[in-house]
Amino acid sequence: MKRLLTAAVLCAVLILGSVWSVKAVDNTAQAVALDVENDRLNEARETWDAAQTLLGALLLHSEIDQADRLFDRVLAAQQNGLTDELALDRAELLAQLRHLPEVQRPTLKNLF
Repeated sequence: MKRLLTAAVLCAVLILGSVWSVKAVDNTAQAVALDVENDRLNEARETWDAAQTLLGALLLHSEIDQADRLFDRVLAAQQNGLTDELALDRAELLAQLRHLPEVQRPTLKNLF
């Protein structure tokens, strides 16, 4: 009986941890994407940088690095006044930010 109870508690902890991690990544990505959509790029970068410790523990580093590179490109295009590049890189950054929560979800595509 103790083994069954221990197994049930462990499963519950794993499920709750999984749900929490999906929500944390989703909330962070949505907050950053909202700032990017509203052209608050510096605030978006600050929010992104503040979440690096959490995201680094929950996501693949290649996914985080890709978003970092896109942030750098977007901010450089904004500083240089390159509107076409800014629009293109901003759209790519938004797509990457929307992609991050999908990587965490336990779907058949992600499991197999």
